[in-house]
Amino acid sequence: MNKLVIIIFALLISDKSLSQAKISIDHLIEFKNSFSNKNEEEFLKNFPRNFSDFKSTFGWNDKKDIPEPLYTEANNYIDYWFSIIEKDKYTSYESQIVSISKNGYWEADAVNYFKEKSINYIKTSKKYYLINELLDQEAQSVLSFLFEHSQKDSLFISYLNPEKQSILRNILSKNISSKNKRSTIATYENNLDYFIKTFDVNNDNIPDKIVCSKPYQGEDLFIFLGNKKGSYILALETTNFSEDGGNVIRDILPLNNNLGLEVKTYFPDRGFYEKEYYLIFRNNSWVLQNIIYKTMSGVSEHAVKYICDIYQNIDITKYGWMEKINPIPEESERNKKCRIESVNTFEFFIEDPDGFTNLRKEKNASSEILQKIKSGENIEVLDNTGDWFLVKTQQGNRGYVHKSRIKSK
Repeated sequence: MNKLVIIIFALLISDKSLSQAKISIDHLIEFKNSFSNKNEEEFLKNFPRNFSDFKSTFGWNDKKDIPEPLYTEANNYIDYWFSIIEKDKYTSYESQIVSISKNGYWEADAVNYFKEKSINYIKTSKKYYLINELLDQEAQSVLSFLFEHSQKDSLFISYLNPEKQSILRNILSKNISSKNKRSTIATYENNLDYFIKTFDVNNDNIPDKIVCSKPYQGEDLFIFLGNKKGSYILALETTNFSEDGGNVIRDILPLNNNLGLEVKTYFPDRGFYEKEYYLIFRNNSWVLQNIIYKTMSGVSEHAVKYICDIYQNIDITKYGWMEKINPIPEESERNKKCRIESVNTFEFFIEDPDGFTNLRKEKNASSEILQKIKSGENIEVLDNTGDWFLVKTQQGNRGYVHKSRIKSK
């Protein structure tokens, strides 16, 4: 039976009047057509504006225990909506993230998908004002929807104003059982999502505990200071700078001649891009003293490595500190502001869980295989444009390898 006929039938036998059903059918037809025809303005006009309408369009009908009209297609519609509101001329529709989240409650499928997309959109677009400008009562409702059943997100919290931080921390604390409060070191011992480093952070000759989310497991960084009684007190709760998985945590190290620690990260999907964050314990506070950015000028044989030590001096316990970070200098300025090192002939190598990867004749996975390159084998990258890099193997063969299989030393 045609889907539209089923929808009409379901509406006609519902508790609604015939006129109400007709309006709902017309709206649904218009909505579906705007999606099929990629009519952005019509699509935005018809997209649900509150949680009730969202659930009755994309969710599950709890009373009848049946899917709503667009249940099976929900993710495609949601993806399309988020792709549109990214455009400058449609940013006014971003406020619907708030209006849909308000008075919402967690459910699987489309509701959860919208929740996760909303968090990611706010983070990647840095649209935290959508939360910060809300009245506290509204923020409580919106943040409850977005973060109930979720893990703590240090990066998200760091961009909120103090009032909204307090609201979100309170919500997140309820997500953790009373036996596993995040303020205790026991929460993270034997926890597979975290690793723990032990060294003296504040130079009092007593070992401290540094807790960090493992790669791709989150962005948490906690510092627990030890005392003579053998217990640990939470002194800092912040981010490990992993940037939602794109910038991956590599290690946490002590500083030899200062109070604090070094956070090392890298980008696994780029030729060479590393960062070293230096956190200093000063005057009973925590300061991001400097960041060392490491990158390359290109992938040719004449490429050089830039080591850019950029002063920060930012108190990371204050609201909005992330926005104050000084970035790596523009390419045109790096020769003046960064140290330059020569690059060895082989900076890149193959890393593949299968033990080898294929050198392809063209930029696609079905192209002719020219050679099998073993994991760990050095290669020369000739062109890093797009998803397939042009490389030269040690045997002198030239071809293409997907960038996900190429790592840098």
